[in-house]
Amino acid sequence: MKFYIETYGCTANFGNSQDMVEALQEMGHISSALDEADAVIVNTCAVTEKTERKILRRLSLLQGKRLVVAGCLSTALPESIHLINCRERLGLLSRSAARKVADLFDHSSSTKPFGAPECALHAPQVALAARRDLCGIVNVAAGCNGGCSYCIVRRARGKLVSRDPDEVVEAVQKLVGSGIAEVQLTAQDTAAYGLDRGTSLPELIDKVTDVPGRFMVRVGMMNPDTARPVLMELMQAFRSPKVYRFLHMPVQSGSNRILESMGRRYTAEDFLGIVDAFREKFQDLSIITDVIVGFPGETEEDFRQTLELIRSLQPDKVNVTRFSRRPGTRASKLYDMPDRIKKDRSRELTRLWLEIAGTRNRRYVGQVLDALVTECGRVATMKARSANYAGIVVSGAPDLGSFCKIRIREANPFYLEGILQL
Repeated sequence: MKFYIETYGCTANFGNSQDMVEALQEMGHISSALDEADAVIVNTCAVTEKTERKILRRLSLLQGKRLVVAGCLSTALPESIHLINCRERLGLLSRSAARKVADLFDHSSSTKPFGAPECALHAPQVALAARRDLCGIVNVAAGCNGGCSYCIVRRARGKLVSRDPDEVVEAVQKLVGSGIAEVQLTAQDTAAYGLDRGTSLPELIDKVTDVPGRFMVRVGMMNPDTARPVLMELMQAFRSPKVYRFLHMPVQSGSNRILESMGRRYTAEDFLGIVDAFREKFQDLSIITDVIVGFPGETEEDFRQTLELIRSLQPDKVNVTRFSRRPGTRASKLYDMPDRIKKDRSRELTRLWLEIAGTRNRRYVGQVLDALVTECGRVATMKARSANYAGIVVSGAPDLGSFCKIRIREANPFYLEGILQL
């Protein structure tokens, strides 16, 4: 069977698709282009209404006997895809799901090929010869124990289930052994890892960084309330030279009143305290945070508090999301403010963080940074990551997977540009 996987959403979703590819290939099936595939598997996301609409449009184009709909949309909002003509709807992509897909199709399947895709597609490839990147994803947990009033993830993924640490280490060993140079540890809330097993994320990081080989580890998104109890241990684990000095921690709002309404289990001061502690230990730390603008009840003063927090934080990037009602959540029952207000606030916050990010990146111009080459770029360039995960577009021909020195010549809010330093 020839199969094709298209993935939407978070890093965890891409990790699920990566696992599905590996499982299907171990069964003897072949990853292929869309127009050659016997099975077209779409791994969906349900995090916002905008994403849901985009995926439903895509599914309507792909519908047919070879389509399999999987992922969060099929589990959290199955009614949204009830009109889509497809073979099967699956939950999370896994080895058991791979077997189910394989059983649905055989080599005698005859389906009319579809045309070229109309949006960006992501079909993971295991064979390194076919890769344009050396980044591998390891899902360390699924589900969440949080109670955020706006979030549908709990409905899609269930309660926290942490993966056995030995399984995680084995997965990392397999990736590193295959030539992967960057291992991304991910979950719905990475810092919550182990709460259901009597272990912790710092302990897991220590085990992962003990794996022999030359590679880097990117620790995925951590919520403040689950990171705070293990803060000291986390900072110790981040001392490993194999761990990027990179912190992805969502704040969502600078207003404690809104944070409480969101069901977030921390204050703005708690969040800043964690960041300050990390920065005291790692002065070159890169920080990404997430903010929801236009949450029900957010006043102009609440939004101003968010702007002030971002000015104080000085992040390298902010993922700005306009509040989106999700069916079945507590926040969906609250008054939803007009879209024009959300858009105005989104634009203002985006302008602010772009200004901050541009200033922060310009400080690297003229410096020589140690970096890992992780991806092929466009037109005779490669993409690399510095020790603090700053993205660098490199001119020249450094080898994929190599550690090198790069002299930074230009900078913008999104990435750095440099040349190989011989």
